[in-house]
Amino acid sequence: MMSDIRASIDIGSNSVLLLVADVSNGKLKEISKRSEITQLGKDLDKNKAFHADSMKATYEAIKSYAEDCDKHGVPREKIIATATEAARVAGNAAEFFQKIEDELKVHINIITAEAEAYFSTKGILFDSKFDSEIITIMDIGGASTELIKVNTKNFQILETISMPIGAVRSTQWLHDDLFVQNLQKVFLDFRTSIDKFQTKELFCVAGTVTSLGNMHLQRKEFEEDEVHGLKLKVEDIDNLFKKYSNSNPEQFLEQFPFLQKRSQSIRGGLHLVYHLAHRLLVKEITISTYGLRFGTLLEGKIKKEFLNGK
Repeated sequence: MMSDIRASIDIGSNSVLLLVADVSNGKLKEISKRSEITQLGKDLDKNKAFHADSMKATYEAIKSYAEDCDKHGVPREKIIATATEAARVAGNAAEFFQKIEDELKVHINIITAEAEAYFSTKGILFDSKFDSEIITIMDIGGASTELIKVNTKNFQILETISMPIGAVRSTQWLHDDLFVQNLQKVFLDFRTSIDKFQTKELFCVAGTVTSLGNMHLQRKEFEEDEVHGLKLKVEDIDNLFKKYSNSNPEQFLEQFPFLQKRSQSIRGGLHLVYHLAHRLLVKEITISTYGLRFGTLLEGKIKKEFLNGK
């Protein structure tokens, strides 16, 4: 069977991720996987726009990724590139992404929160085994957190919510001494729906939780094979919180060099995971390194109804 080499780029509020893979005969073989922390959601609540330094870093990451796709024979117009919560909020998102398309020939799709849930679910269901027919997934980004309840047998999303809390936002709230106040407001705003996602076992994707899993293992470098499928008891999350909830970026980086620029936002992510796990009455977290970029790559296209504003 002929190979089908595809590429996806996930432009999040904290990181920009690339996946190039051969999708053939129902299987996925990774060719290239890269990650850059560009903090596109930095100061988003304050400015309602992308920060100039973050745009520069994001542009350079996408330029490098596009060149990588060139080497692997993926035409730039075929790259499946998506942007999420930060792009839905930032007033200068359309102008910035038009510049990328004009100069780099990569089209960016700003997708809805529902699309985020769909693609994250598609990614995690592709390479995980489940004891339960109904599971709950949590996807913590830089600016938003999606909770998804899904039937694993027929891939039916039963419930989903997108809350305006993420690792970058939480870090800024901690810095401004507004974390408790803002988190309580979010919990209050979603009080009628969040209880539907209470679960003993929570399946988690995205960089915050994968990083916490690697920290739990006390690894200096990121060990994806050990993190994928790792199960953390809520007591493990509690221990991480007790040890590191007051650490600064320099301390995180010294102990966990793999964090690199994520050391700037991991404290907020840790606080968020801790409080959400307890709010949802979670006993155990199962970590998956498969997420949105895997889902979009497997899908192969972005439907019009998944585009923000459509």
